[in-house]
Amino acid sequence: MGEDDTNLFGEPLPRLGAPLFRERWSNQRAFWIGVYMGQGVTAQRVCDRLADGATPNMITAMTSFWGYHTDAGEHTYAPVRVPLSGIHRTMIDAEAERRGMQAPDLCRAVLETMAKEKLWKAILDA
Repeated sequence: MGEDDTNLFGEPLPRLGAPLFRERWSNQRAFWIGVYMGQGVTAQRVCDRLADGATPNMITAMTSFWGYHTDAGEHTYAPVRVPLSGIHRTMIDAEAERRGMQAPDLCRAVLETMAKEKLWKAILDA
């Protein structure tokens, strides 16, 4: 705030207009939003899981307001942390190398293809 943002007594001037947000979410709601966003869950899926009337715009606006940003460079991309055993990480890395890729790029390609083509049954129910 600059000098122009205070009154004659040095007190901050009131903000004009309605507040951008009214922080009235319960600790439990804020906790679950943090957990889901930290797992890379999209704002739409956070709303689906909360099922309490929250909208994706509310989620993204509040996480932005709180200063949360994903590590990913692109807006719609976020890391999804998946624990894998050493042997499986080695197998994935070897396959990625054979294809001239990095392991995260191979994992993304496989998972995106599986989701786009709806290969859930073919992979999981085999």
